[in-house]
Amino acid sequence: MSENAIGKYTGNGVIDVSSFKQKLVDVKQGDLPKLKRSKPGCAGVLADLAAAMPDHSQEARIHPDVYADIVETTQLIQAIRAQRPEADKLAEVLRESEAFYEDKLEGLLSRVAKMVVDTAKDENKPSLLATFESTIRYRALYADRSVATRRKNQESAAASAAEPTNEA
Repeated sequence: MSENAIGKYTGNGVIDVSSFKQKLVDVKQGDLPKLKRSKPGCAGVLADLAAAMPDHSQEARIHPDVYADIVETTQLIQAIRAQRPEADKLAEVLRESEAFYEDKLEGLLSRVAKMVVDTAKDENKPSLLATFESTIRYRALYADRSVATRRKNQESAAASAAEPTNEA
């Protein structure tokens, strides 16, 4: 991969949710789509409630704790949303960095295996091959898979060509 294809991460690398950590939840796998999300107009409803609650909450028999819970939940949502852009970017950068450095490691391991094979051959040191056997075998994994896939595809193509066609 070209160095031009990557850029340095410029974020601060820190997401601080400690002020609301005790409120964070981990929803069970597959249950997220079951949760209701804010609909268009929610901000307007919250503004209307803020205006109506001081003067009309008793008349409507709305307990003060209910509106306090609405205010607290709204503030929590805002705090979470304030952290999301940096958290999302950091998660993306971590995934991409992991892949980048895995690719680099694969290249380094391949290079070591090639050096061992070349040195063993050039200097007639077969014992090196035994010493680095796992590295050499690891390097060959993708090549072995490619060969097996090509062979399977060729056999499949040959079988397809050998089948009689039902053209009338």
